[in-house]
Amino acid sequence: MSTDSLNDQQAYHRALNFNSENNQLEIIKGYYAINATRAFKIDADEPNKPPNECEYVDIWKLEEKQTDVNIAVESLYDVLTDDTIEQVVFVTNYTDLASVLEKIRSLNKVKVGLVIPTTDSIRNPNEKLDKFANWTRKNILIDELKLSQLPRVVQGGRKPAVKPIGWFGQPAIVEQIIETLLQVERNRSKCWRWLETAPPSFEDLPVLTELPIALLNSEETSNIVLQYAKKYVDFRKNEE
Repeated sequence: MSTDSLNDQQAYHRALNFNSENNQLEIIKGYYAINATRAFKIDADEPNKPPNECEYVDIWKLEEKQTDVNIAVESLYDVLTDDTIEQVVFVTNYTDLASVLEKIRSLNKVKVGLVIPTTDSIRNPNEKLDKFANWTRKNILIDELKLSQLPRVVQGGRKPAVKPIGWFGQPAIVEQIIETLLQVERNRSKCWRWLETAPPSFEDLPVLTELPIALLNSEETSNIVLQYAKKYVDFRKNEE
């Protein structure tokens, strides 16, 4: 998790609002509660030791509050009050939402879709949720997520929303690329502009099949972009 995760989330929410047509998007927030409590600590030497035989220690307990309640209330309210809705889609595998799926299905007004929020493999849905869905998707494809990305910069308000470096697949390498380019570019905006345009070709480097900025998620392709940045910097320095 980013050390600046709160600002990162706020940037994402601003981007969603800026990108929403006719204000059709509403962000409804829950909150986290953190409390000091006590719990049994897993024994490092005997991980399978029963809890009552383990050390009882002080811990911080972080709990998400109101999210499932808000999802249930808002979805049911929308179905009851908006006759233009044809279907509601839940992206979850959380058992506690089974009752609202059941209630919506019982109204016989809209279809209910269920998407399991995983990308690495197909995951079986919770039986209680699946029972009340008209259709179920067991995963989300990586290519679908790529096609659903917002631009790196979303304009709106006094200040645009900018995608945090920590949200790229290889943030450490991205930072290396930026620091490399800053040797010949005046500011970080110029560096990002370089990443968003086709760089000069170099015979001893693999041909880039996409713009550099689209290749920053895997370690292999990010390192190739880094090599391009280094070559570009050397080229610029030799020109001067």
